[in-house]
Amino acid sequence: MKERVKRVYVIGLDGMMFPMYERFAAEGLLPNLKKLADAGIVGEAYPSMPVWTPTNWTTLATGAHTGTHSVSRWFLNLPNPKHEDKTLSAFVRPAVAAENVFEAAAKAGLKSVAIHYPAASPSQSPLAHVIDGFGHPNYGSTPFEVTPAWGYTTQDNLTNSTRVVLQPAKATQPTPQTQQASLLESAHQPPLADGSWQFLPECPAGAKPPLEFPIEIITKREGENQTLWGLVLDTQGNGYDTVAICEARDSRTELGRTSLGAWSDWIYRSFTVEGAAQAAAFRCKAIEIAPDASRLLLYRSQVMHVADFCEPPELSKSLVERFGPYLEHASVFPYVWGIADLDTCLEEIEYQCQWIARAGKFLLEEQDYALLYTHIHIFDYINHHFLPLVDPACPGYREENAAEGWRAYRESYKVADRLFGTLLADASADTAVIVVSDHAAIPQFRATDIPRLLHDNGFLAYREPLAHFDPNEDFAKIDMERTKVFITPVRNYELFVNAPEGSEEYVRIQREVITLLRSWVDAETGQCPVAVALPKYHAALMGCWGDQCGDIVYAMEDGYVSGYPGGDAAGQDPYVFKPAEYGAHHGPYLPTARTALSSNLAYLLAQGPGLKQGYQRPVERLGYVHMTSVVPLVCHLLGIEPPAQCQGVLPRDFLEGVAATADRVPDLPDWEWGTQVDGWGDRVWTQKRDMFEGFMPGYERRD
Repeated sequence: MKERVKRVYVIGLDGMMFPMYERFAAEGLLPNLKKLADAGIVGEAYPSMPVWTPTNWTTLATGAHTGTHSVSRWFLNLPNPKHEDKTLSAFVRPAVAAENVFEAAAKAGLKSVAIHYPAASPSQSPLAHVIDGFGHPNYGSTPFEVTPAWGYTTQDNLTNSTRVVLQPAKATQPTPQTQQASLLESAHQPPLADGSWQFLPECPAGAKPPLEFPIEIITKREGENQTLWGLVLDTQGNGYDTVAICEARDSRTELGRTSLGAWSDWIYRSFTVEGAAQAAAFRCKAIEIAPDASRLLLYRSQVMHVADFCEPPELSKSLVERFGPYLEHASVFPYVWGIADLDTCLEEIEYQCQWIARAGKFLLEEQDYALLYTHIHIFDYINHHFLPLVDPACPGYREENAAEGWRAYRESYKVADRLFGTLLADASADTAVIVVSDHAAIPQFRATDIPRLLHDNGFLAYREPLAHFDPNEDFAKIDMERTKVFITPVRNYELFVNAPEGSEEYVRIQREVITLLRSWVDAETGQCPVAVALPKYHAALMGCWGDQCGDIVYAMEDGYVSGYPGGDAAGQDPYVFKPAEYGAHHGPYLPTARTALSSNLAYLLAQGPGLKQGYQRPVERLGYVHMTSVVPLVCHLLGIEPPAQCQGVLPRDFLEGVAATADRVPDLPDWEWGTQVDGWGDRVWTQKRDMFEGFMPGYERRD
């Protein structure tokens, strides 16, 4: 085994797209990534199928194909999808039926750390440390928060927000003794029965009087909710401009304050959750304060644990003391919901990126860790919402909306680039870096209703008439006595045959449904919405097999989506229609789906000792690097054996001194040239009439 490099950073940027990287690198916006690419290898990579987030982050940690590691969807159905007893999240280690790279490193005596990485927890080795090993991208999904981010607003009907009414903050008339009361004393005084404030801050002459509103924090799990108090203040005498957050109706209990567009300091609180004290932290930002207080929008970040989010647990305290609170969820969701602006969302994403970069750099450069894996969901959030705004291939594209989309793309890619500036500052020569995404995305063109197609053709039967079938909500409404196929909850793009596997009935139903999917045509476009539909035994071509694999596995044609979002099926085709809202997707499509602007292929960059510099694989000759090759590359750099179930191969064309391609011998003897039907010359062999007749019975040659 060769001598290893000292440390390897594997930075996973969910949804990162090579065409976007090329565009922004050419604009000079990505100096750190461009420097890495120029000194290493960059290009596109082929994701595992189906092209889901948990599927590919698992492949990137195990080097195994989907069928082997078993994470074919966001959930596993156990013991199998046809006879499920339990539903298991794909974001926990027990869901993965393969050894991962952290365990392989531990066998070699190397310490590793996974930060916000799916299915890294619970750790299987004392040398495999974990910081937030759940890594789920959804809002409110992590076990390491007291409660997710929230908005407090005077507006109606904003998602994930509380409507508040601003009221004058009444105060008792302070006596000289009250004014001199200590904060400690005031904290022990009971609230005044009439709702008055025990003390209010002094305001400048001519300032508007303070206004109050409650800031209720509701614990996600059963616990003791807390109500803090917001004071809206006119600090300059020019109108309301600041919100002070107080523990009680007493300004001396102020925990932090935010002026318009500025974050408060981190606020540390203890919460009672499920009967136990939980230390947590959050901060606030005033998104909108009208000078006359006619409108207010206060954004509160995720209330995140400051302990117990790491394995080993003591790592949590040391990292928070050194780098501040860890922020698990950072996305553009608050912007989409209207409870924050885009800049605020980007600031949270940047905070998360910088925290991970600084923590990872500290552990690998100042401690004795050799391997860092992280997953940051930055670009998948951007793709889903903003790609239809910038890609003219999307039917929902409008030129007047493109500027908003391009700003989101440029600023988010710059955020990611700054991560590498922090991570690689003064990095030693024995450091290797791999930057990889799990997939990218292309825009949606059309929505489809496959359950309706199956029902109307006699394959899917319900207990009662349904206008629309949602497998997550309506699975119990399938008539299992009459249905020929069924769709299980949380499992799109595969069907299950309601007959004993391998029986004549099973094979007949399987063939009939596949024929239906392959021959189905969009009445408006004349295109088949299904790109490929395969029986289970052919699904091995897609890397899919095992107890989690459907009896029929299919992928949608570029731009066609089944299941979400819905739309109006009142047109000429009841099964294909305009979506209710255009988005961008990856899971329904083949990995090679693309438009002139966007691509579903993953991004891959590798730089380090022994790797080529300035190299881009000639895919027209060698094809794309597969996701299963990343783990062998990591193990090659570290000089360790790959995980036990690793099925990927080291991309040898990445290595210095290895020719990427081999050309044919240019000077061929005359007898090896030939274009005639009868063969390639009598000095080798001649393909005469008797060969056809001998190897193809019944063949009659006609000259």
